[in-house]
Amino acid sequence: MVKNKEKKPQRKLTPAEKKRNEKFLVKEAVLLSKGYKRNDLTISIAKANFVGVLLTLPFVLAIAAGYYLYNGHFGVLTLLKDNSPKYFIYLAVIFVSFIPLAVVHEAIHGFCWSRGAENGTKDIEYGFIKEQLTPYCCCLSPLSKKAYIIGSLMPMTILGILLGIVSILVGNLLLLIIAELQVFGGSGDILVTSMLLRYKSKGKDVVLIDHPTECGLVVFEKA
Repeated sequence: MVKNKEKKPQRKLTPAEKKRNEKFLVKEAVLLSKGYKRNDLTISIAKANFVGVLLTLPFVLAIAAGYYLYNGHFGVLTLLKDNSPKYFIYLAVIFVSFIPLAVVHEAIHGFCWSRGAENGTKDIEYGFIKEQLTPYCCCLSPLSKKAYIIGSLMPMTILGILLGIVSILVGNLLLLIIAELQVFGGSGDILVTSMLLRYKSKGKDVVLIDHPTECGLVVFEKA
């Protein structure tokens, strides 16, 4: 008996998502036939953007505090004074960098997950949910808990926390702003990771598979 039935999609799936879902159902059928039970650890994009942002706030505040304590100021007033050209340059750079950094974010997911995937990069797929304007990365093969968590948090760690440390050391406000936005960009990742860390498995044999169409993963466990 399956504990969590497949939810009916609330949006129209792309051909790639349908194909990926079919492959997932095949894997699921094999696992269920071996006595595994299914539990979904998934969230909506809206919840990820709200609750996840709250979870990232400590990191955002810590980076901002570090910047101020190390540099003695943020330089915002100087930037805004007399409509400094830097103000408009900063806005342009932040806006232009959003898309490429989103691509890099997903690429980091894919690279890290591919290290623990059965077939390496062949098990990694990328896509874009146009309804929510959200790019995504999905791993088709099972991953260990450690591999899944590392792959989930690495984009925020590299593009957010590490870049934030660099901004502190060089005293660059533009880098600070981009880093803070990238930390917020990892809100869904940190929320899913927290769900996985809180999840108490009742089985000795656990298999983790990225959900084929939703934000999160599916846990298969057997006593």
